Amino acid sequence: METFSIRPGDVSDVTGQLAQLADRVRRVMEAEALNLTVAPSARDEVSQRVASTLNQVHTSFAKASCSGDTQLHDLATGLRSHTDQVVAADDGLAV
Repeated sequence: METFSIRPGDVSDVTGQLAQLADRVRRVMEAEALNLTVAPSARDEVSQRVASTLNQVHTSFAKASCSGDTQLHDLATGLRSHTDQVVAADDGLAV
């Protein structure tokens, strides 16, 4: 018979670290938003286009980063929930 073992404390630590990582990424993106926004260096078409393209890339990356933050938080929440269910089921068998 295969055995399944889980250490709820370890899962709690890991899910906390995942949530902290997501928060850290969000804070860095917010703090660096101004540094990642490009102003055109001149009024010519090329300068305007380069700045516009770089700002579009920044916007796209920020959106993807925000989605990643949400996914990390969802993953942490799901792991905690499943761990709680396993512990509850295990406790129910031990009674």
